[in-house]
Amino acid sequence: MLAVACLLGFAVQCAGFYLFVAPAFALADTRAQALVEVTSVQPGFVEDTVRVRLRLLELDGTPLGVFRRTLADAALFPDCEPGQRFRVELELSALTADEYFYGSLADGVCLEAECLDTPVEAGRSDDLLYAARRLQAQLAAGIARYLPRAEGGTLAAMASGDRTRLTDQVTDDYQAAGMSHLLVVSGLHLSLLCGVFAPARGAGARWRRLRYLLAIALVVFMMALTGFTPSVVRAGIAALITYAGGLLLLAPDPLTSLGVAALLISFQGPYAVCDLAFQLSFAATLGVAVANVLLQPLRQRTREKGDIGSRLAAGAAGLVLPTLLAAAFTLPVQLLGGLPVSGVSLLANLLALRFVGAAVIMGMLAGLCSFSPWLDFAGRAFSLAGGLLAKLLNAIAAFCADLPLARLPLPREYSLVCFAALVLVIVAAVRLKCARWLWGALPALVVLCVLWGGFLQQDMVEISLVGSGTSPCVVAVENGQALVLFRGGQSNAEAVEECLGEMGVLLPQLTVDLRAEPAFPAPEAEKTVELAALPVLGSQKETVCDIMVTVVRLKTGGLVLLEIAGCRVAVPTGRMVTGTPLRTDYLLTGNTDPGELSAQTLVTRVARDWQAGREWKVYYAPRGVRLLIRPGRSAVLQGGRYAL
Repeated sequence: MLAVACLLGFAVQCAGFYLFVAPAFALADTRAQALVEVTSVQPGFVEDTVRVRLRLLELDGTPLGVFRRTLADAALFPDCEPGQRFRVELELSALTADEYFYGSLADGVCLEAECLDTPVEAGRSDDLLYAARRLQAQLAAGIARYLPRAEGGTLAAMASGDRTRLTDQVTDDYQAAGMSHLLVVSGLHLSLLCGVFAPARGAGARWRRLRYLLAIALVVFMMALTGFTPSVVRAGIAALITYAGGLLLLAPDPLTSLGVAALLISFQGPYAVCDLAFQLSFAATLGVAVANVLLQPLRQRTREKGDIGSRLAAGAAGLVLPTLLAAAFTLPVQLLGGLPVSGVSLLANLLALRFVGAAVIMGMLAGLCSFSPWLDFAGRAFSLAGGLLAKLLNAIAAFCADLPLARLPLPREYSLVCFAALVLVIVAAVRLKCARWLWGALPALVVLCVLWGGFLQQDMVEISLVGSGTSPCVVAVENGQALVLFRGGQSNAEAVEECLGEMGVLLPQLTVDLRAEPAFPAPEAEKTVELAALPVLGSQKETVCDIMVTVVRLKTGGLVLLEIAGCRVAVPTGRMVTGTPLRTDYLLTGNTDPGELSAQTLVTRVARDWQAGREWKVYYAPRGVRLLIRPGRSAVLQGGRYAL
């Protein structure tokens, strides 16, 4: 049966690719007069411009069929709104193979577009999708209008899916506590909302069907309100199948609903499986479904015995097991996606889940009341109640985020191997009918994996290139101590903070600011060295664990040299004019030719012409790179490939 399901899934993926994706890929490297529709807008990098996502409707006067109406990203476009249509000459090209490549494909974007002339407005779309987005913005504004920013942003995100009002502190706290899924509309939110309409046991058939119809209407409304994102569509399709089965008086089957939802989404968007939110939603739902299967025998024994002890045991298991298995099933997805892993997610979710349903309902009611002046008093009351619940949830997230195990710096490959080994042990124990031994064996195995992983990580230096590909920052960590070589803008600062959080570092020991004219402070550290403050041809030496750091200011730039037990890693800024060639083992660079600097291996995230034709090997890693150095023993590059 599993083999048949896999073959069916593969066939659906292939059909979706050839119907939707292949025609879009065929448009790459073409120029055409196009009629386009703006589907989303973000602030641009140039004044009075925006970055947009365009749906291609016509090319050279020929309307495109439904299967060929692909999406394209344009980085430079006049200020506009979603739903507007324009006529413009476009140059279409394939997506850049960077860290956003698969994320773009998951969103249905298959091309990049460049405007070759000034776009001319050609009307506005009457698609209900844009009306739903405007409704979402109005609903979120109504939810948050009487609340402080932190509480209003949280409540608006939970009830409407609008995350634009979330503060950075709230987002970081929820992420560290393992509660980020509460800030997006997902299957949990749909089940809580639809639970208001779902029939109770013993209800009459007439009212049962009416309430199922209302639940179906609410699911469709929430899917449209959030823009039909893959994670919400997955949850929505599963819910629709369940409620449709209820209309026909059929028992729900969560695993079947989950599989059908995955097939439908994969057909419409073959790369939807690359969306991290979809993967996390699917994995968590699968974990909850498995937990319900495991709980069935316990619930059956409870119904047969009926004593208080068995009821308490069943209640505790029903509370803990779904959350525990949801966290376990999402762990490999988090590791593969490079997401931070929280060690307190079980505690945080157990504390918070009891209040989420009430908060979502209060937020929805506050938003709906905002559409009528006559209901303003009721809207204030609902807003106050929802704000208090949001404040409580924020406090739970902040409390759990400050706990010692909130951020687990798990090595990705090693953790995945340990996870796979534990799964094999569980399967073998079930097959051999000795599952009772797992209660003692699993904790011992987990402790053994942790101790062995700590031994392997001891004294290892991990160097990462993060932030912009053209001007990346460098983060080096050894034994919990971090060194940051910083340059670039605010987005680079955020990338550095995220990288440090993933590695479990709260405050780096040393930050070297490589910027010539800093516009804002560098990331906070115990000590900061500014390249611009050094005299020309001056240098400064520092030490972070086993890393010897030498900072040199030159006339046309600067250089940071990291020496780790004989391994030399150079990080230049600007063009190197040193008078004598300097050779290193690794050269970490961005967009600029380092001049006289040479190395055995050039590590870069951006391909440029000057990189070819030299003695070094080129290691190309557009989605990020890690250099793992065991002092005096080995050095390994991960995350990319050597250029041919």
